[in-house]
Amino acid sequence: MAICEAKAVSEEFNWKRNLIVLWCCVFLVCASYTMVIPFLPLFLLKELQLPVGLAKMWSGGIIAITFVVAGVMAPFWGARGDVIGQKKNALRAGIGLGLCYFLSGMVVTPGQLLGVRLLTGIISGFVPACMTMASSSLPEEKTGWGMGLMQTANFSGSIMGPLLGGLLSSWFGMRTSFFVAAVSLLVATAAIYFMVSEPKQVITQSSPTSVKFKDLFNDLRNELSNRLLLYIMGIFAIVKACTMVIQPLLTIYVSELLNDAPEAVGISGVILSLAGIAGIIAAPFWGNQGQAYGYAKMLSLAMIFAGITNMFQLVVHNIWLFALVYFIYGLFLAGAAPNLLSYVVQSTESNERGKAFGLTTSADQLGGAIGPLAGGFLGAYLSIGQILALTGCILIIAGSHIYIHKVKMLRQ
Repeated sequence: MAICEAKAVSEEFNWKRNLIVLWCCVFLVCASYTMVIPFLPLFLLKELQLPVGLAKMWSGGIIAITFVVAGVMAPFWGARGDVIGQKKNALRAGIGLGLCYFLSGMVVTPGQLLGVRLLTGIISGFVPACMTMASSSLPEEKTGWGMGLMQTANFSGSIMGPLLGGLLSSWFGMRTSFFVAAVSLLVATAAIYFMVSEPKQVITQSSPTSVKFKDLFNDLRNELSNRLLLYIMGIFAIVKACTMVIQPLLTIYVSELLNDAPEAVGISGVILSLAGIAGIIAAPFWGNQGQAYGYAKMLSLAMIFAGITNMFQLVVHNIWLFALVYFIYGLFLAGAAPNLLSYVVQSTESNERGKAFGLTTSADQLGGAIGPLAGGFLGAYLSIGQILALTGCILIIAGSHIYIHKVKMLRQ
C-alpha cells in the first residue's frame, strides 16, 4: 500500500511539474513571437530602408507566408508527433525556430527575411506539441482547468512580447529583439528536454504506428471526416484573421498619430499587449461560463460582442481611445480560445490529439495568413477604423450563425 501511495504522489508531482514547465515554455515561445512580428513593418522601414508603401506590402506578405506554410505543416507534424512522441516533436521545432529567429536578425534585404520566415513556417509546431503533451499529462478531471491555464501562457506571452520587443528596439535596435527571441526559444527547448516527462500512450487498434507520409495523410483525412472538427477549425480561422488584420498597419498608424515620435514603437507595443492583458483577465471567466452554460452559447456571445466593440473604432481618432476600445475588444474575444480548446480536448482520444491540435492549428494559421494579407491590401484603400469595423461585421455574422444554427451541434 505504501508503494501505491508513493506511486500516486509521484504521478501527481509529474503532471504538475509538466504543466508548470510546459506553461513556461509556451509563454517563452509566444513572447518570442510577439517580440518581433508586430514590429516587422518598422523593421522594414528603419532597418531595411523601404518606402512606406513597399513596407506595408512586404510586411503583409512576410507575416502571412509563415502562417500559410505553418498551416500546411501543422497537421503533418501533429500526426507525426502522435507516432514518435510529442516531446521529440517539440525539441525539433524549438531548435529549428531558435535558428530561424537568429537568422532573421542577420538579414539585410526583404527577400532574405521572406525566405527565413518561410523556413520558420516549415519548422513550426512547438506550441501544438506542448499543448498536446499538457492535455495528455492532465488528469481527466483537471482537463478544462489545465487547458485554460495553458491558454493564459499564450496571453501572458502576448503581453510581455510586445512590451519587451518595444523596449529592446528603442534601447538597442530592432535586431536585438530577434536575438533575444532566439535565446528564449533555446531555453524553452532545453527545459522540455530536461524537465518534461511525456506520459506513455495507451496503444489501441486505432493508434497511429507509421511515420510514412502516405499513412499520416490517410490518418489526417479520416480526422477531417469529423464535421464538428471542421466547423471548429473554421471558427479558429475567422477569429485569428480578425485578430491579425491590423498587424501590418498598427505600428505605422500609431507612428502617424504621434507624428513619427521616437516613442511610437514603445506605445505600439503597449497597445498590442492590451489584448493579452484582456485575455488573462477574461479567459477564466469565459471558460467557466462555457462549462456552465455551453461552449457554443458563450462562444457566439463573445464573438458578437467583440464585433460590436470593433465597430466603434470607425469613429475613434485618438490613440488612447483606440487603445481603450482595443482592450474592451480583447475582453470579449478572449472567450473564443478557452471554449474551443476545451471542446477539442474533450472530443478526441489522447493518442489522436496531436492530429486534432495540428488541424486546429492549421486553421488558426490560415486565419493568421488571411488577416495580414487582407490588412495590408485594405490598408492602401481604407482607414484602420474602417478595416476594424469590417472585421466587426464578420465577427457579428459568424457569432450569430453559431448561436442560431450550431448550438445544438456543439453541445453534443
